[in-house]
Amino acid sequence: MKKYTLITGACGGLGRSFVKMCAKNKENLILTGTSEKKLEKLVTDFKEEFKDIDVKTLVLDLGKMEDRKNVISFVKENKLDVSRLINNAGVIIEGDTLKFSDEEILNAVEVNCIGTLDLTQKFLKAREDKSQKFEVLTVASVASSYPIPHMAVYAATKSFLVSMMTALSEEVKKDNVVVTTVCPGGMATSQAMKESIKSMGLGGKLSCTDTDKVAKIALKALSRKKKNVVTGGFNKFLVVLSKPFSKAFLAKSTGKIWKKSQDKRNF
Repeated sequence: MKKYTLITGACGGLGRSFVKMCAKNKENLILTGTSEKKLEKLVTDFKEEFKDIDVKTLVLDLGKMEDRKNVISFVKENKLDVSRLINNAGVIIEGDTLKFSDEEILNAVEVNCIGTLDLTQKFLKAREDKSQKFEVLTVASVASSYPIPHMAVYAATKSFLVSMMTALSEEVKKDNVVVTTVCPGGMATSQAMKESIKSMGLGGKLSCTDTDKVAKIALKALSRKKKNVVTGGFNKFLVVLSKPFSKAFLAKSTGKIWKKSQDKRNF
């Protein structure tokens, strides 16, 4: 039976890099995203890379329970053997927490935390042959190491992912499951992200990592069964820097930095 790698958020900047890397390795793919048109364009864009592999697409809003159930049903009905899950889909919300609607807050938590965990658990529970290795790669962020005022929800959801997936990796390693979490810095995947990185000055420039490089580092760490990996020397420094200080001090410091960044962008 053919083995497949399933990638959530496949149409985004980092998602496309994962698609490119996996296709280069001749892995059969199940690509998910929230837009059917974007998925169709993705397949068209990678036509040459996909000519020697089997590629399937599926619309998935990770924030919807029914969509997550549909993924498992799709895999079972088509008798697909998924051996790797790349949890790449996520929602970025930036700004003062109280300015967001209830729906925006809940959606961010549902997609980044609940949806990612639920989909992972569903696949792990659905495994029939535990002698076969199963891999889970989850995209978090270097922001997970800091409480960040004016970007509090996003940072908190990524902190949840690091904690949850690190603990899960220990629980399931006896079942031949490898769980790796990658923490990149900023990635210039949209105009808004480019402006955000630029507004951070030298720190933003040093933290920024090319999406292809992030994908390559993440997949290499997964192959080496690492629980966590941070991309980029400066980002590793930021993670280490956060260790000695209290959460209150870190929040005060990062709050000033983000407020200054947002003022520059008239956010």
